[in-house]
Parts: sequence; structure tokens; C-alpha cells
Amino acid sequence: MIPDERIQQLMELYLQDRASDPERQELMDIIDARPDLDWYALLAPSFREDGADGTFTPERWQPVLDAILQQEPAERQAPRIRRLHRTWWAAAAVLLLLAGAAAWLLNGRHARPDAPQAIVTDIPAGGNHAVLQLASGQRITLDSARGNIVQQGSLQVSADSGAISYLGKAAAPEYHTLFTKRGGQYKLQLPDGTKVWLNAASSITFPTYFDGETRKVSVTGEAYFEVAKNAAQPFVVQVNQMHITVLGTHFNINAYSDEPDARTTLLEGAVRITAGRYMAVLAPGQQARVAKEKALTIVDDVNVEDVVAWKNGYTVFENADIATIMRQVARWYDVEVVFEGEMPVRHFVGGISRNSSLQELLRLLEFENVKLRIKGRKIIVKP
Repeated sequence: MIPDERIQQLMELYLQDRASDPERQELMDIIDARPDLDWYALLAPSFREDGADGTFTPERWQPVLDAILQQEPAERQAPRIRRLHRTWWAAAAVLLLLAGAAAWLLNGRHARPDAPQAIVTDIPAGGNHAVLQLASGQRITLDSARGNIVQQGSLQVSADSGAISYLGKAAAPEYHTLFTKRGGQYKLQLPDGTKVWLNAASSITFPTYFDGETRKVSVTGEAYFEVAKNAAQPFVVQVNQMHITVLGTHFNINAYSDEPDARTTLLEGAVRITAGRYMAVLAPGQQARVAKEKALTIVDDVNVEDVVAWKNGYTVFENADIATIMRQVARWYDVEVVFEGEMPVRHFVGGISRNSSLQELLRLLEFENVKLRIKGRKIIVKP
């Protein structure tokens, strides 16, 4: 058993940005293996020594720890989904705790001359923002819409608390498009009962009722589907270069134009992926990746909870490079990201509540020695 004194020493080194790579790894291993530790008690000597002003307290940060450690995503009920270990969430919570402590210490008496520059400008997280475009071209802003927003024959479209639902049958089939801009997300229930979650900078185009041999929709950006079962009328998603056919299943599509490939990840059921002359059938836990040149690759044993973390309220990056992380940041916080110079090859593991402000997220990166500067709504990243 590693003594508390050693853990305190490692945390002091980490907080003051003086830990060597082996010492940082030793601390990360302890965090992963010992989620039961009383991290507040271990940090208390640092607070007492440095005269903390009370802004970083257990009362303030305990809800963050509790929310992460007690997180029970709905997908945990699906027996075939590979679950994240609880220790991962514990590590994420403790890293957030340490980052907050480091922010206080490095801006207090222990600040080094070359310590990362504090982020002053702050930008709130995205939220439930979307626009519904009707067949006529009319656009309805849904941010604050409530109640019945469209009546077409017996079809009723209702909006409430970040979601819209289609009930009944339209007098005539027509296509609607729900789209989010950067900094927005929204939920949709299609006329057949299928549920869709749209991530930021995404869209879905769909008919007001499905009357053909298939239920066909088209998607851009990222969306998570829980498809209503109907073996007689397969559900089909067209997204960029991929054609996805399902009967009833849960899956996630990430097909942003600025990503190197389009990815379909299966959580439950089965889907058939067609991309050009390539075709594959996915099993739960598998991911299909289609590169720009339309080559199809299947990846096994994907951590599906990380893939759908955005839908469950978290920004998560696992073994992601800084460019991938900053693309997520740009979409969710509606900011411009500029890279100055060539970035070193580094990969990061971490996560934070999707409700966190931009300052809170970037602080995590700053104390991983990522150099950041904010100018208005522009983030400048330097090597």
C-alpha cells in the first residue's frame, strides 16, 4: 500500500507542475487504482499552507465528484455494451479536482514565472439550440419554443425542453430538416417513434411520415439513434459516403466534414454499412470507419460509452491528439481555433461535464502543458 505521504508528495509536484514523467504516471496509476481515497483530506495541507481563500472547497467540488462517480448512463442497461470502469470516472473527477487546485496554486504564492498564463475570457457551454426548417422553407427557432409548433392534418409537432416530437400522420408527405449550429444540440422523435439526438453543427432531414418500403433519413455531423423496430420497413440513414441499413438498434454516427473519416459505432442490434463497393455488417462494440477515399475499416471492441459521452452530458477524449480535441471544443463552444506552429505528437485522456464553461475545459489542457491564448472567440494554440 502506497503511504499517504507519498501520494501527497506526488500531488504537490503535480500541482506545482514540477513532476517528472514517471512521477506523473505514478500519480495517474494511483488515481486509477484508488478511487476510494479522500482526495480532499490529502489536499488539505496544501490549502492550509498557502492560505486558500475558501473558493476551492469540498462543498463546491463534491457535487462534481458525486455526479461523475454516480453516473449511470442509460446504455448501462444494455447487457452487450462494454462498460467504462468506474475507476475511469474516478480518475476524471480527481483530475478535475487537481486542475482546479492547480489553478489556485499557480495563480497564488507558488506561481512560477513560466507558469501557463491564466485564462481570463470565459465562454459558456453550448445548450439546446436548434432550428426546424419546413418543406415551405419556413424556419422555426426552437430555443424557447413550447407546445404545438406545427399542425398538418392529423400530424402534430410539439416542442418542449430541448426536444421535438412528431405525433400522428401528415396529410401529405413532405420533408423537414432539423439542424443545430455550433454550440447547439437537440433531441427529436420521428413519426415512427425513432429517437434521435443531434450534436452541435449537425442536421437530419426526414419525411413527415414514412410511406415507402424503407424509412429513409439523411444526416450531417453527429447523431445518436435509437431506432423503433419495424422489420417490414427497414430504417436507412444516408450520411456522406455511407449508407446504413438497420431494423431496430442503437448506434452513433460521427461524420463531420472536418474529421478525417466518418464513423458509425454500434451499441445494440446490427447494422449493414455500405460505402462504395465495400459492405460490412457491424456487431455491438464495433465501429465502421470510412475514409475520404471511401475505404471501409472495421474496428473491434470500441469503448462505446466514450463514443456517446456527448449524448450523456460529457466531453470525453481518450487517446486523442490536440487537433481532435480542439475540433470538439470549436463545435461545442462556437469558437475559432488557430494553431500557430507545428504541434508535437501528444495524446490525452480525460473528460469533463458538457455543461462546464470553456475556461474550465481549457484549464485542464493548460495544466497538461498545452499553451493557449484566447482573443475574443478565438483560441490560439501554440506548441
